[in-house]
Amino acid sequence: MKIHLVTPKNPPSFWTYDQILPALGKRCIFPNLSMPTVAGLTPSGHEVTLCDENVEEIDFDVDADVVGVTGYIVHRERMYQIIQEFRRRGRFVVVGGPFASLCPEELRGRCDVVFVDEAEETWPQFLADLEAGAWKSEYRPAEKPDLTASPTPRFDLLKVDRYHALTLQFARGCPFNCEFCDIIVVYGRRPRSKTPAQLMQEIDECHRLGANQVFIVDDNFIGNKKLAKELLREMAAWGAARGYPIDFNTEVSLNVAQDKELLELMRAAHFTTIFIGIESPRKESLKETHKTQNVRGDLVESVRTIHSYGIQVQAGMIVGFDHDDATIFDEQLRFIQEARIPVSMTGMLQAMPKTPLHDRMTKEGRLVAESTGDQFVFSNIFPKSMSRLELYRGYRTLIAQLYDFRNYRRRTLDFLLHKGDQVANGLRVRSGELRLLARILGETVLRTNPRRAWFTLSLLGTTLLRRPSVFKDAVSFAIVHKAFHEYIEALACHLDFAIAELERGAEPDELQPA
Repeated sequence: MKIHLVTPKNPPSFWTYDQILPALGKRCIFPNLSMPTVAGLTPSGHEVTLCDENVEEIDFDVDADVVGVTGYIVHRERMYQIIQEFRRRGRFVVVGGPFASLCPEELRGRCDVVFVDEAEETWPQFLADLEAGAWKSEYRPAEKPDLTASPTPRFDLLKVDRYHALTLQFARGCPFNCEFCDIIVVYGRRPRSKTPAQLMQEIDECHRLGANQVFIVDDNFIGNKKLAKELLREMAAWGAARGYPIDFNTEVSLNVAQDKELLELMRAAHFTTIFIGIESPRKESLKETHKTQNVRGDLVESVRTIHSYGIQVQAGMIVGFDHDDATIFDEQLRFIQEARIPVSMTGMLQAMPKTPLHDRMTKEGRLVAESTGDQFVFSNIFPKSMSRLELYRGYRTLIAQLYDFRNYRRRTLDFLLHKGDQVANGLRVRSGELRLLARILGETVLRTNPRRAWFTLSLLGTTLLRRPSVFKDAVSFAIVHKAFHEYIEALACHLDFAIAELERGAEPDELQPA
């Protein structure tokens, strides 16, 4: 059979970097791993093609026996449109992924088959059923799959040169129990991992395809510390033997700061950035949301400990917890500045479907509407310790302050001048990096307004004078600020509208984006 797997275009968000992709010479930061994984699960004898709408147009007239569609809640409306267009042309359409797993009831009747949960077992079974003419309208596994049997994703089917980075997955699931998190709903609380040998094979494949940036998309890379350390030792040896050709990024929990061996291994494996859900500097809010791993120890010192190993912390922060009053916004800003966190994804609390928070908000009568998946524009709950107007006003002020030129420059320089050294020499130049530098300087100095030009030259000049070994990092921070600042400016317009609506007494669900 001919199988065509489609990933919908991402809506603009904090992480899409739409404003700077042309300067990077790319069309998307990294691919969704779902479809390469499904392609890898497809038995031989079938012809598989991938289409990522982020890097190419969808051909709705493609010659295919089966069309697969995936996506998250934020892709909901675009998924509906894609499904409708293919079905209108008589295609057999199947849907899976995080949105289908959380909300299968919203897809029943819209497509031919819905896949709930992970597809390692159900996808090959479906293909066999379809060939036998005995397919079902819904597939879900009896239990969570064993990832040690999962084949290498078909990275070769991606248009690799159009992405800034490639994505891998070592483990699924997270041992913690954060009230707002949908990861544990979809993947469970018992981390399941591939073997280190499997992931090293995938790293080799990414290297063969020319990737020099790899994002390991685990929900919590250190959910199983023992196995993570085994993998890191192999990654460190692999990188040292090849001159560290790949920069690695991933997501971890804050308890990584308490394990010095783990941090040293991550440094040795050339992890340059890790995303951590810190959520709040307020301990009462952390306890409320069951974020117990963040309550132990001093948050600022934990972040600085990680930085001392040359690893940048990108933070996930949330406002709108029950213990958050109108003073939380200044508290968040002070913490982010003091902890020297250049990049903080800060949003309003959202109750995602099927999560414990969603259940509690429903029982307490505080659920405004179902989640849009976009925590930057809309909060779907009634806050407890402040009004919705105070939440939106405070949040609007906070995000503007975070990516104000002055605040961003200060904490970024503090980070660059105090962080530890990476295992690879920061002064080395990879192929193509000088051309990229020229494009970035053109975007942030020559073809821009005087304020951005001064900001860029000041950041780069200070770095060159005081610590030239981190100059490449400074260049990266200069260009990503353009993306964040312009995204925040556009976001502020949406928030200003929401604030005006609240001031005139609009109903809460009227604020939900169309």
